[in-house]
Amino acid sequence: MPFNDLRNTLRIPIKGYIEAPTSLGDKIRNRRIELQLTLDQLAALLNVTKEAIVYWEYNRGKPKVHNYPKIIEVLGLYPFNIDTSMLGGKIIAYRYSKGLSRKKFSKLLGVDESTLRTWEENKYIPVVDFMQTLKNLFKDSDITYS
Repeated sequence: MPFNDLRNTLRIPIKGYIEAPTSLGDKIRNRRIELQLTLDQLAALLNVTKEAIVYWEYNRGKPKVHNYPKIIEVLGLYPFNIDTSMLGGKIIAYRYSKGLSRKKFSKLLGVDESTLRTWEENKYIPVVDFMQTLKNLFKDSDITYS
C-alpha cells in the first residue's frame, strides 16, 4: 500500500474543529477553520469585533439577525436548521437571509409582531393578501414556495 494512500485514510484532528457541530457557534468555528481564517480576519470580513466571533464560537452569545446575511455570504453556508417545508420556516429563513428582525419584518409587512410570530409558529395562516405578498417575496429569493 503506497504511503500516500495510507495518509489519506488517516484523519488527523484539527485543533478546535468539531466533528458533529450542532450549534450556530460550532458551525461558524468549523467553517472559519475550513477557510483557514483567523479570528481577526473573520471579524474584519463580517465587520464585527474579534470578541464577538469568540462569543459566537464558544456559544456565549449569538449573532444579531442583521449579521446573518454577511455570515451566509462570507462563510458560504446557511448555518441554520430551519424546516422550510412549512410556511413558518419559509418566513424565518427569508427574514434571516435578509437580516430582518421579527419587529422590522412585521413593520415592513404592515402586521403586528405577534401576528408574524403566529405565522412563524404555524399557528395561523395569513389572509390571502398577505399570503400573496409572502409568495412574491419568496419568489425573489432562494426560498421555494409550494
